[in-house]
Amino acid sequence: MNAVIPSPAITTLSSSTMSENDQPPGSTLSRHTTPTWEMELLISGVTVFALVQLPGSMDQAFLALLPRLDSQWDALAQLLFIYSKMSVMMLAIAFVLHLTLRGYWIALVGMHSIYPQGINWDRLRIGPIQRRLIDQRGITMVDRIETADNRASIVFALGVTLALVMVGLVVTVAMCFAISGLLAWLFDWKWMLRNGAFALIAMVALPYILAHQIDRRRGAQLSRDGWLARAISGVYRVYGWVGFSSQSQPTMRLLQSHVGERKVSIATFFIISIVSFILFAQLVLQKNDVSIGDYAHWPDAELGKIDSLIDQHYRDQVSHTNALLPTIDSMFPTGNYLSLIVPFDPRLHPALLASACPTIWQASGALSQRPALLNCMARLQKLELDGQPMISPSLRYYADPRTAQHGVIVIVPIGSLAPGEHVLSLKRTKRQDPNPRDETPDRYQIAFWK
Repeated sequence: MNAVIPSPAITTLSSSTMSENDQPPGSTLSRHTTPTWEMELLISGVTVFALVQLPGSMDQAFLALLPRLDSQWDALAQLLFIYSKMSVMMLAIAFVLHLTLRGYWIALVGMHSIYPQGINWDRLRIGPIQRRLIDQRGITMVDRIETADNRASIVFALGVTLALVMVGLVVTVAMCFAISGLLAWLFDWKWMLRNGAFALIAMVALPYILAHQIDRRRGAQLSRDGWLARAISGVYRVYGWVGFSSQSQPTMRLLQSHVGERKVSIATFFIISIVSFILFAQLVLQKNDVSIGDYAHWPDAELGKIDSLIDQHYRDQVSHTNALLPTIDSMFPTGNYLSLIVPFDPRLHPALLASACPTIWQASGALSQRPALLNCMARLQKLELDGQPMISPSLRYYADPRTAQHGVIVIVPIGSLAPGEHVLSLKRTKRQDPNPRDETPDRYQIAFWK
């Protein structure tokens, strides 16, 4: 026998023709059932698959953008990415959990429609003590159905509300970044980038925090016509116009008023902490190429080691790369020439070029300085082929079509090389003040076979 959950329209029609007492027990949904349950299932079912796939697309876009950002915009972009992805992950987790809870609720409703008389205790092998404990709790099937129904709706509302809060944070942070960048560009206030943006964020949040605290602690003692009360009201109005007020999140206020503000705050903090931990862990694993299940006691292929081959050095082995690593055409090149692409690192190369060629770097925007800048970049690379310095390597400005990363391309003649293994080596880009504990090799070692 298959259980059929009647739609609200059928339930309404049946209730208009006969009373609930005329219906067989368990044949209709409870009148306390959330009226939006069908719409909740529709929204969750339609969007959950897209939301589960969206974080991966966001990761690819962010990791492709990150190598093209300098140190000033790096932290700001990461903050925007984290807030944006948190909102998407909260929605995805909320919808998946909601579908699970709704599925459990549907299962309870279906079983109650099949067996409206409830549990037949005489056919269960349980003792009298356990039976008395169950009877003392007094939880009926109808109560369980209603609890499951309410729990699913609360999860749905809380997930959507938290995601909207994160979207508001993204908009606020983005506006502060845009204002700080505009001021830095108009007035040459370089300090506005990063530090100025965070200061603007604090200035945006501070008035509401102060008004809220004064209102809670001394609001009842203030005169309604006093300047302080009017100032607090003005702050609330301004934040209400931009969507940050008690009225903008009625679901959260409703939940706090019934469940308890402290419980809701703890649950919110717990949810945000869990999502943040997952996001940060995933970002660290992606940026540092760390994987679970590495081989024990077997050495890893390490960047810069002559005994290792790194797949990201070869453009025919990876469809795209988000790392700022030099690459050649293939491990087994054909023809008389080999192309080496050296990406420009906005976080490291500007300081190195300014130190090695200060006059050229300061005038790098001038057309006449383009050849000199290429020569300076070539001196920084210290290119070697099979351990011998390359004399006057041919460099050109280049943008990688796979990653859109800008840099230089070096054309290496290999037609006269003997068959067998060869190694192309160049200096590894590092900070001017490296960590004394940094034991990474000073050069890239890219092997190829002709």
